Amino acid sequence: MSLVRHWEHEYDKVKVRLHGLFTRMEMAWKKLVSELEPEEYQAIVALLQRGHDQAQYVLKHGDLPDDQPSVPWELSHGLSILHIGNASPLPQSVDELQTQVLKDGSLLGCRKWELLDLLWSEALLKWIENLRHHAPFATNPALMRMDSDVTLAIAGDWGTGPFDSHAPAVAVADQMQLAQADFTIHLGDVYYAGTRSQEDVDMVGWPMGKQGSFTLNSNHEMYSGAHGYFKELAKRFPAQQGTSYFALYNDDWLVVGIDSAYASSPINLYMDGALNKQQIDWMKDLPKRKKIMVLSHHQGFDITGRDKTALYKPVCDALGREPDYWYWGHLHNGICYATQGGLHARCAGHGAIPYGNASELNGHPGVLWSETQNARDEAYPDRVLNGYVKVRLVGENIEETFIGEDGSVRWSSI
Repeated sequence: MSLVRHWEHEYDKVKVRLHGLFTRMEMAWKKLVSELEPEEYQAIVALLQRGHDQAQYVLKHGDLPDDQPSVPWELSHGLSILHIGNASPLPQSVDELQTQVLKDGSLLGCRKWELLDLLWSEALLKWIENLRHHAPFATNPALMRMDSDVTLAIAGDWGTGPFDSHAPAVAVADQMQLAQADFTIHLGDVYYAGTRSQEDVDMVGWPMGKQGSFTLNSNHEMYSGAHGYFKELAKRFPAQQGTSYFALYNDDWLVVGIDSAYASSPINLYMDGALNKQQIDWMKDLPKRKKIMVLSHHQGFDITGRDKTALYKPVCDALGREPDYWYWGHLHNGICYATQGGLHARCAGHGAIPYGNASELNGHPGVLWSETQNARDEAYPDRVLNGYVKVRLVGENIEETFIGEDGSVRWSSI
């Protein structure tokens, strides 16, 4: 089958799925509107308008404006789907829009997983349905001792499942399996919306660690109120004790996995990381060690490493100091940042989602390395390699290796 026929076939399948999705969204919207205060309704409509306007701006100018904060792309089709105002529909198929790479590496197009993929509307639907219905927050975090010589395999935003025969998630999982890690950690995001069925299907191939595996909460899990996420913990990640945060430790290291999504603002689709009081109190009481590593879904820096996010200070305050290492996802890139103060920050959100070369990082002084190697993927010609990070802790020392889906070493501290 030619590439053109492949995408035409995929679009036909999507249209069938979307018919039911749009009907459900209209019903969910009507129900939510009946529950909202007038000011809440206006705030959400304004957010949908910003999402639509942002997409229109990028389509016209080729990238996001520098002087305005971006809004989640899941909002883009909302106005036209819900028939609010007279918003003109955005491109919906590969015939209407040829994929282009934005400066942050995002793929602006209509194919599966690209920014204007209509199926991102499922995230919007689940957000509407669960805006006031979150799963209970569990507070029984695991505190597990690890060996003095221990290997971690870390991947973020891996939850696409095997969506086709050459899905990057499968190749990345195969490479992680070869690492024979003691612990594997998913930094969160199961797509499109962390529903129970998506958690069940998309996480079935997650490579398990010899001593345990963990998965973090994220904005996509929160779209479904984290109901699917907490069910998945009980089913596939027993070491987590049903709780979305945890810690590993030995005589030298404290590794802290946090839930940066549950307390995040719903009105901005949980896009900005935050901590709740339960986690802050717990973090303050954790055992003190010479070296601290933080694992989270949301990032502590903006993509360039120039500015700290709102999550940075609460994490440092709760720990009593800046961590030595911090791995995050959320951004679908592989990035190693230059050391700032005592912090070595890494983005490992390139576990599965197709993304391109983030040109704004090329030559940036705050970035030691970012993934730029083309993946030679016929379905996504602009895609660069997906991958994961292998981390070995030996006493106080650390060895970090970014490994591509093809098994190549992409960056190493060794």
